Amino acid sequence: MSEQLLVELQATLEREIPISRSMGIRVYSHAACGLKMAAPLDPNRNHQQTAFAGTLNALCTLAGWGTVFLLAREQNRPGNIVIRRSAIKYLRPVTSELMIAHCAAPGSEQREHFIEMLNEKGSSKIDLDVEIIDRGQVAVSFRGSYVVLGENHGMPRGEF
Repeated sequence: MSEQLLVELQATLEREIPISRSMGIRVYSHAACGLKMAAPLDPNRNHQQTAFAGTLNALCTLAGWGTVFLLAREQNRPGNIVIRRSAIKYLRPVTSELMIAHCAAPGSEQREHFIEMLNEKGSSKIDLDVEIIDRGQVAVSFRGSYVVLGENHGMPRGEF
């Protein structure tokens, strides 16, 4: 994965999903195990001085969105990425100063199917799992179903 593609992802998030900038959400890292997105706790605290649930959901959603963005960009396929369904479990309060959501890389079969559909039909879908670990334990578990809509779907914005 090129550093330039990660810079492009960050710029796209800030341009197309401006609240991500306000929340301080950043591309943290990318490796074979998946994409990590981070956000600072301080501006995203709730009245209990722990992470606000809405921030945790947004961070997980964007980690999955970013993973799909990278998969599609690797294939040089334009399109609009949308989340069609998600489920989240808040298992424990998050108190780390830097919250990190890790979207697990899709397995090779899942990845191949996503790419095949994208290339053949111009659109595709994929289910992704994201976790936030806090103090050595899973604090948030998220599963999102994402869709890439091809150029013919007439979405007005968000195309890369």
